[in-house]
Amino acid sequence: MPIKIILKAIPWILVCLLGVYIYISSRPLFNLGGSDDADDKIEITNNVIIEKIELLGKLELCKFYMKDIVEHKEIAPWYDKDSKVVLVISGEAVGCIDLRKIDTSAVQITEKQIIVTLPPAEICSFKVDHQASKIYDIETGFFEDDKKVIDKAYQLAEKEIQKSAIKMGIEKQTRLNAEIILRPFLAGLTDKEIVLK
Repeated sequence: MPIKIILKAIPWILVCLLGVYIYISSRPLFNLGGSDDADDKIEITNNVIIEKIELLGKLELCKFYMKDIVEHKEIAPWYDKDSKVVLVISGEAVGCIDLRKIDTSAVQITEKQIIVTLPPAEICSFKVDHQASKIYDIETGFFEDDKKVIDKAYQLAEKEIQKSAIKMGIEKQTRLNAEIILRPFLAGLTDKEIVLK
């Protein structure tokens, strides 16, 4: 008699155990029984330290935004096919004047004028904007890695941004902008005429 009762109870016990298992395993899925979010279990500790402090002193006066279509081709040996990548490059170059180069010898004060000899304009940074740039087409040889070909094309494009900015007159524009910005600023400090060389 007790064996029959146990045999009849076994399916009900299994059903109850299965129900408990499903309830426990579905709690994180349906967020049942309180908030067990993954966010509650994340702990982040940051200990930021200053590694280096650098005196800059460069006054950025001009920024050129450029687009370029670069076709980079590498000629392969006879047993492989040539590698070629076509990129639509977006980049920028920044023209600046290094104010750290202005010392007492660069400033002359006369009765009516203050003459400031500015340092030459220069390109202080140039870069490819990787988010705005796109790979238009790529063909690589059997033994060539796509990533290496693309990286090399991006490096050459970055150098071309610098050369193109110089050809387009970024240094001249930086010099003009220096006069537009610095002359009124210095004129507000004195009654004398400001002359920038």
